[in-house]
Amino acid sequence: MKITQIEQIAVEIPYLERVREHLQKGWNLANRATDDEFRANRSEFERQWRESSPPTVETSIYRVHTDEGLVGIGEGADISEAKIQAYLGRSPFEFIMDDTAGPLQIAFYDLMGQAVGLPMARMFGPCQQSAPIAYWSQCFPPEVLQDEVKIALENGFRVHKFKRRAHTDVVEQVQAIAEVAPEDYELTIDANTTFGTVERALSFGRRLKEYPHVKCLESPINQEDVEGYLRLKKALGLPLAIHFNSPPPTISLPSPAYDYYVVGGWLAGVLRCANIASAANKPLWLQMGFTGISAVFMVHLAAALPNASLSHVSLYILLEHSLLAEPLIVRDGLAKVPDRPGLGVGLDMDAVERYRVG
Repeated sequence: MKITQIEQIAVEIPYLERVREHLQKGWNLANRATDDEFRANRSEFERQWRESSPPTVETSIYRVHTDEGLVGIGEGADISEAKIQAYLGRSPFEFIMDDTAGPLQIAFYDLMGQAVGLPMARMFGPCQQSAPIAYWSQCFPPEVLQDEVKIALENGFRVHKFKRRAHTDVVEQVQAIAEVAPEDYELTIDANTTFGTVERALSFGRRLKEYPHVKCLESPINQEDVEGYLRLKKALGLPLAIHFNSPPPTISLPSPAYDYYVVGGWLAGVLRCANIASAANKPLWLQMGFTGISAVFMVHLAAALPNASLSHVSLYILLEHSLLAEPLIVRDGLAKVPDRPGLGVGLDMDAVERYRVG
């Protein structure tokens, strides 16, 4: 099997209208600024927000053709024409565990799975038939979060990750969610270090602990502050999550301060992180890509990682269209791994053409 053609299709996909302005505010009003930074520079942050544009996803869709008539699909950043040409005439099997392929890695494993008649997850090793997946929100207003929770529940989600930012009241947000969510609906609050200080994180954390829905705080303060995380863990008793490699695993693995890891990237890098985390019996969740293509790839990979047991995150749920010909099935918080060979899903080419740019 040889690669004969690689199509690269640039697309720009808007987010759903119901959340578009709230995403714009979340990403453009002091995004990731600490509370102190927000207070000191509020007028400038508000100017930046007023002058911002509604957010969209700009990415590229790949269709990789072979001399056997198979077509593999992928999604991600742009690739140079010179690099694309270098893959022509070669077999996808030459690029097993090769992260330098970037988004083409998805398409190559799609082709390999089709060629041998196995779902992609089986190409990665022994696997489960499903993987936990989370709903995602930015720092939406309380009433919007209530509506999003209802939508999440209707679509089979049971875990919800949302952002905490300096211009919002995270306790009010959680209180609003608790009014409409069942008792077993779990929340992960991602502060991206915006609490700034241990004292402020403790102040908010003690109030958040009153709500049993809150199951995890992600990056409440600087991830390198080991002593700060130890103080938070001792005082709050809530699991604390950090992005892998900050601090280095030689520090975070043996420390009781860090409970969970957040991991992204491509196959070989993810496997490396997962294997390192497993040495300390620490679970992780994956965060990958934007469209449904990356979400399905993430589900395949998660299903083959024993310690990828936490609910994984993708933003595809908030796009106008996932670009998939058929939806990713989520029930009781679990995404079903497609059982057809390769990626196991097809592209909605009408949608791809609708959002094509350039």
